[in-house]
Amino acid sequence: MLTRRTTLRRLTAALAGLLLLAGCGLGGTDLVAAPTGPVSTVVETNDFNPVDVMFLQMSVPHQRTGLELVKMAHDKPVRSEVKTLASAIEVTQLSEVDSMLKWLQDWKQPESAGDNPQLHAGHGGDHSTSPESIAALGTTPSGEFEKAFLNLLIAHQHNAVEMAKLEREGGVNPQAKAMAERIFQSRTGQIAQMLGYLE
Repeated sequence: MLTRRTTLRRLTAALAGLLLLAGCGLGGTDLVAAPTGPVSTVVETNDFNPVDVMFLQMSVPHQRTGLELVKMAHDKPVRSEVKTLASAIEVTQLSEVDSMLKWLQDWKQPESAGDNPQLHAGHGGDHSTSPESIAALGTTPSGEFEKAFLNLLIAHQHNAVEMAKLEREGGVNPQAKAMAERIFQSRTGQIAQMLGYLE
């Protein structure tokens, strides 16, 4: 009886893992468990405030930089699970950028708030990953690449969490707030996962 119970537990755990992996790039969820749902379940409105707009205007370039970053794992010497995570992040963030750009267009707002640091001061400052950091990663020796990649991606996703917090606290648009919640949950999980890879 104990053997059957142990086997059942293992099968349940394996099934849960497969379900998580199957949902990697769907609805803003990557390789981590997070309360999610398709954007379509949110009652969309065109009501927004300056926090909603700034969240999207800061997130779009941040997400694009993240896409540039995770694509580096395709051809570099990293473990298969790191490649899988990078691919899941790429699919998710491409979808998120599409949604963000659509909302800005619907609200008749510009895609960018500009590069003036004062524009970002009230929103926690500049949360971007510098081009210099990505360029330096590209020249990292093969034996050191995975560790450097994970450390930079952890910092990058931490910045996404901080931006999501601002939207959760100050935004009013339901779809932007739902996106922020998914970003907060998924990036927090990704960070924990990557820290595990570094152990």
